[in-house]
Amino acid sequence: MAKKVLLTYFESGMGHITSIQSIRDSLAKFSPAVDIIESRVMREGNDKKMIGYENFIIKNTQLTNSIKGYGNMWFSLLGAFGLNFFRLLHKTTFRKATNGVLEYFESQDPDVIVSTHYYMTYCALEYKKSKPNVEVVTYNPDNNVHMWWDNRDGAFFVNNEIAYRQAIDKHFAKERVFQVPCATRKCILDSVEDKAYYRAKFALPDKFTVTVADGAYAKAKSDLVTSYLLNTDRELSVIFVAGKNEKMYNKYLSISRNLPANVSLRVLPFTANIHEYYCASDVLICKGGPNAVLDSVYMHTPVIIDYYAHPIEKATVDYFVDSLGCGRAIYSPMKIKRQIEEWIDDPSLLQGYVANTYKLDKRDNGADKIASYIMNC
Repeated sequence: MAKKVLLTYFESGMGHITSIQSIRDSLAKFSPAVDIIESRVMREGNDKKMIGYENFIIKNTQLTNSIKGYGNMWFSLLGAFGLNFFRLLHKTTFRKATNGVLEYFESQDPDVIVSTHYYMTYCALEYKKSKPNVEVVTYNPDNNVHMWWDNRDGAFFVNNEIAYRQAIDKHFAKERVFQVPCATRKCILDSVEDKAYYRAKFALPDKFTVTVADGAYAKAKSDLVTSYLLNTDRELSVIFVAGKNEKMYNKYLSISRNLPANVSLRVLPFTANIHEYYCASDVLICKGGPNAVLDSVYMHTPVIIDYYAHPIEKATVDYFVDSLGCGRAIYSPMKIKRQIEEWIDDPSLLQGYVANTYKLDKRDNGADKIASYIMNC
């Protein structure tokens, strides 16, 4: 009989979703020995409380990317109360949403529940109380382990040594914590063409190219940074990723029609193959979302991180910029413009950052190791 594996999709930005897609891609190699159920759990059954909870998380994600200090405030506040307060909050204030998730799990009767978001992991571990034979497998796509991850029974996968040590410090059982390489989606693995190929594919001009992509909601500093870049006197091609932000999409679509000859602008909505645009670029400018930075590094495009919303995204700066040296952290839009102009004038200054992107090998795929664990647990 095939092993029934429930993959839980939860939106808090798109990084949690793209991470679990990588596990899906690796699990699919085990067909027909696995029965994969992919579920946007909070949207199943059109339950208002469940939808409302996910929308609450999405809204707060947008606020952390828009209001400086908002995310740090909440991390500090909830960190002071601790994990037990988090559990209590979801048994009281958010109990109807949580009960809806547990009922959905019951209806699916999975052998394994896979999560990349702390709330889904919490719910899965609550469900395990009544279904002790279910396996709970969590992949933490962040570069650190924050205080909301539930440290009860379950396999917990992290993607770097610092996160592994943090998990042990937070009293995860050592025998249940596993360090693997970053999880990689099949579309990233299959993208082997070079910069020239993708520029031709998307009919982009053959000049210095920058993609600005501050998350799925185009918050943080993407608007201001792009405004500065479009006022350069250098030859520059800018790709602005508006994501799900229709207001920003329409604004920059209008701007794109009235630019000086030295600057070109491509405006994109939410785009599934955005990694190909990263490869077509010389630099990605983004906030500290770990998955966007990882995709860019795997496509061998250096990054400028222009903002981090909270400790999770600060850990992205620490890992990809300070430790691996795959780009720079520059938080002033004016200084970002000056840095881009310096690289336009002398592209050789970028080569060290490009070389450092090869420190990570996308073919050493953590998702394969997680899938193997799932099939053997």
